[in-house]
Amino acid sequence: MNNGKRMSLDTRNFTIILGTLVVGFLITFLPFPPAFSSKAVIMVAITFISAVFWITECVPIALTGLVVILIQAVTGIQGISTGLKHIANPVNSIIFAGYIMATALSKYQLDRRISLHIVAAMGERTDMLFLGVMAATAFLSMWISNSASAAIMMPIALGIVHMTEHEPGKSNLGKIMMIGIAYAANIGGMGTPAGTPASSITIALIRDLTKHEIRFLDWCLHAVPMVILLVPLGWIILLSLYPPETKRIEGGSEGVRKELAALGPLNAVQKKVLALFILAILLWISDSFFPLLPGWLYIASVAIALLFVMPRIGVVTWQEAAPEIGWDIFILVGGGLALGSGLNETGVIKIIAESLAVGLKGLGVYLVAGIIALITSLSITVFSSLTATATTFVPVTVGLARALGFDPVPLGIMAGLASCCAFMLPANTPPNAIVYKSGYFKSYEMAKAGIVFIVGSAILLTIVFGGFWL
Repeated sequence: MNNGKRMSLDTRNFTIILGTLVVGFLITFLPFPPAFSSKAVIMVAITFISAVFWITECVPIALTGLVVILIQAVTGIQGISTGLKHIANPVNSIIFAGYIMATALSKYQLDRRISLHIVAAMGERTDMLFLGVMAATAFLSMWISNSASAAIMMPIALGIVHMTEHEPGKSNLGKIMMIGIAYAANIGGMGTPAGTPASSITIALIRDLTKHEIRFLDWCLHAVPMVILLVPLGWIILLSLYPPETKRIEGGSEGVRKELAALGPLNAVQKKVLALFILAILLWISDSFFPLLPGWLYIASVAIALLFVMPRIGVVTWQEAAPEIGWDIFILVGGGLALGSGLNETGVIKIIAESLAVGLKGLGVYLVAGIIALITSLSITVFSSLTATATTFVPVTVGLARALGFDPVPLGIMAGLASCCAFMLPANTPPNAIVYKSGYFKSYEMAKAGIVFIVGSAILLTIVFGGFWL
């Protein structure tokens, strides 16, 4: 970026920051209903400021978390020590362990090997190869970052597309492959607490608001069925809207098998990484079968991180792992938790929930669940952040469920899952942006499939949660 463009961008961002802070200050002078205390009004202003910062990214999105913590401390909502404790929330240990594991899988190419095995099993039919690409992306995204899974799968998918000799922008096959990878990366992150910060922050918010501790396997029991259903739904929607030019790709699976063969058999270190990976999963889910220590999910996460970097036992050094860890994510999560805590303690969530309950009373849990799922998933288009969307809608959903007399835990989980349905625009999540750069589709083409997929996802969430959890 040249100096002129940089200065122009800095001027724009400074103007947005200054204007937002001024409007936030003016909000505190508005005539709010008597139910709003002075601190509740301040909290509304802080929420407005954080929402604008998240949407416009006038400051790095993670640093908005520090803005929330700072303003809360200055205005007396929460002391600075309390605010900073949110960054050290135990839920960040899950994300931390996930980054360490991802570093090890990537270093020894096990992530690529796993994805190639899944795709190779699908044969040479175009639709099945496409399903294999989406399934592999979703599986990887359950354990490593959404961005990393998309980055790993994109060259594999492009290798398949290049066999058909279709050019970027003129190939439906290339179009669905790229959009499908983005969709599957976002979907797969739902599957485990380690998959995306949105899952972890949902767990933390529900714990703080309801005192209900969600174990690793508990989350998976709610989330994995949605992954299993949403991947085929996205696959069907994309195939229907953009039918690929060829029904069969001769040598498609053979090309994938050649890539696998080039990787060679598993060596001793790779087997060790695989063993540690399986051990990590067992540690995470063990508390669901055996009564262990309080907070075992977080204790296990710290132990997993240490196992992977411990001399002689581990498979990566700290020097290798540290640059791969998204340190800014911890601040983003901490800021989101601070915002949720402030909204709860000042009574804003209760006031909003009771107001919404008046309009939704008598509609029934199915309809309420559907409305929550649809509004939450559509809101990602505005917030352009899964974490910001979960931070906003999970607390409101929990409060609304209580006001309507419904169980807040499954509805809160559903809102957290809906916040991962970023299917509309390339700017909504990093995976969307990564595949957009391939040049195989236009923004409106993703939006066309995305609006259909969002509505379908909301319906599926409503049916599954209404039938099994509500």
